[in-house]
Amino acid sequence: MNLHKSRNPKAVVAVALLSLVLSACASRAGGPAGSTESADAGAPVKGGNITVRLAQDPGSLDSVVNGNVGTTYVSHEIFEQLVTIDANYRPQPVLAESFEKGDDGLTYTFKLRTGLQFSDGSPLEASDVVASLNYWIKDGSYAASLKPVLKEIDSPDDTTVVVTLKSPFDLVALMASSHGSFIRRAADIDAKGPTGIPNDKIVGTGPYKVKSWTQGEQIVLERNDKYKPPKGPSSGYAGAKRAFLDTITYQVVADQDAVLNGLRTGILDVAEPSNPQYDLIKQDQSLKVAVEGGGTIQFVSLNHNSGSIFSKAEARDALNLVTDKKAIMAAQGVPDLVSPSNGAFATSTNKAMYSEAGKAKWEQHDPEQAKQLFAQAGLKPGQTIRMITTDEFPQFKDALIVIQNDLKKIGIKSSIESYDFATLIGKKNNEPNGWDVLALMDDANPPVPAYTDNVKNLDNSGYPRDRLDPLLDTYNRAKTPEEQRAAIDAVQKFTSENLPTIALYASKNYVAYNPKIQGYNGWGMEFTDVWLRK
Repeated sequence: MNLHKSRNPKAVVAVALLSLVLSACASRAGGPAGSTESADAGAPVKGGNITVRLAQDPGSLDSVVNGNVGTTYVSHEIFEQLVTIDANYRPQPVLAESFEKGDDGLTYTFKLRTGLQFSDGSPLEASDVVASLNYWIKDGSYAASLKPVLKEIDSPDDTTVVVTLKSPFDLVALMASSHGSFIRRAADIDAKGPTGIPNDKIVGTGPYKVKSWTQGEQIVLERNDKYKPPKGPSSGYAGAKRAFLDTITYQVVADQDAVLNGLRTGILDVAEPSNPQYDLIKQDQSLKVAVEGGGTIQFVSLNHNSGSIFSKAEARDALNLVTDKKAIMAAQGVPDLVSPSNGAFATSTNKAMYSEAGKAKWEQHDPEQAKQLFAQAGLKPGQTIRMITTDEFPQFKDALIVIQNDLKKIGIKSSIESYDFATLIGKKNNEPNGWDVLALMDDANPPVPAYTDNVKNLDNSGYPRDRLDPLLDTYNRAKTPEEQRAAIDAVQKFTSENLPTIALYASKNYVAYNPKIQGYNGWGMEFTDVWLRK
C-alpha cells in the first residue's frame, strides 16, 4: 500500500486493491497464467461483446493521478507501456523494441518499435514517451521514489529514449509494474487539468479504444484497428496481444447481490464478487472461477518510536511469538483465498522478489516465551497495547481480535480502535507515540524491495532506515540476477530481525465469469486474447 503522506488517503485504499490486478497465477479456469489456451477453447474467433462489472465509475482514465481500480482495468486495454510484466513478473518490452542498462547503473536506453500509431492514427514519437515518463514521475505517487534520483529523460533521436539517474535504481522493474507509466500523446498531457488528462483525450496505442462513455453507467470499448502487437508469446500483460472481441462493455454495478444475480442471469459476463459469495459461485455450474495466486500481504505494523513498547526488540519478537497466524487465516473463512506469507514481503508467485530468508522466524509460535519477552521489554502489569486500524476493511479488525485474544491468554491487556482511513493515517502521522500496532495490507508483488511497507514500515514509524538504506542501495547497484537475489535475501533477513511489520497471511482475489468466454485464465481483468465460444 506504501502510505506516503503526499497521497490522497482515499486513493491509497484503491491503490492497495489495485495491486490485486497484478497478482494473477494459475487459475481454476484453464492453463498457466498468461497462456491463452483452454481445454475446450477451439480456434479463436473474432466478434461479439463481453460485459464486465465495475464497482463504480472510474471518473477518469488518467492512471497517473487516479488510483481507482476501474481506471486500471479499463486503461490496460487502451494504453501500453515501454515495458510491462509477464506472468512471472519479469519486465518485457512492449512499445520498446529493447532496453539496456548502462554499466554504471545510471542510464537506461530504450529503442522504440517502428511504425507504431495511436488509435487516432497519429504516430508514436519519442517525444510522447519523454512527456509521458516525465508526467508519471512528477505527478504519480507510485513513482515518488524515482523523483530524488532522476536526472533527466531525453530523446537523442526519433526512436530512442534515454533515462539518466543520479544514483542507481531498478527503473525498469518499477516502470513495468506501474499503471502510471502508460504512454500517451504529448499533446494530451499538455491538456491536463486539476483532475488529470481530460476524458476526451483518451488516446492510446493498445488493442482497444473508447467507443462511448455514459458517466455513472457504462464505458464501451471497441477494437483499435491501428494496434500493432509486440512480438513474443502472450504472457501476463506482455507479448503479442490479440483483440478478438468487437467490444468490451464495462457496466457500473455497485450492489454485490446485483453482481451475483447479474452473473447468473447473463447480464454480466465477468465480475469480481465478494469473498462471502465465493462458495456459492464455486458451486454454481453455470459459472467458472479463476483464483489468483496472490494479491496483498495482510500485516500489522509495529511502532518503533520511543513512546511505544515496540521500540524494544524484545517486544517485537514477543508479538511475533504470541500471534497465532494460522488462526488469523482461518478467521477469514475462505481457505482458497488465503495462504501463508512465510514472513516474506512478496508472494512466491513473484519469483524475482520472493525470499524465505525470514520464514523460520515467521513460523515461530511460543506464547510462554512471548510473555517472558514482554516482561524483559519493560511492559508493566496492566499496561495496554494500543492497536488501531480502519473500518473500511473488516479483515483488518478480524486479525486484531485474534491477536487481542492471544495477548489476553498470557495476561496482557490490549485495545482496538477503528477509524475511517483518513483519520487512521492522520493518527499514524501526527501521533507517533499514540499507538503501538496498526493493521493494514500491502501489495504482494512489489516491483522493487523499497516499494513495500513490509520493508519500509510506513516510512515514519521509527524504523531504522539508516541501516536498511545501504541494503536497498546494494540491490539497486546489482548487475546480475545472482547479485539481486543475494541483496533481496539480505533485505528480507534484515526485516525479519527488526520486524518493521509482522506479515500475517497472503490474500488472493478471484474472478467469476461466463463459460462462453474462452482464452481467459485469471490474469487480473485482462481481456485481450479473449474470445467467445460460438
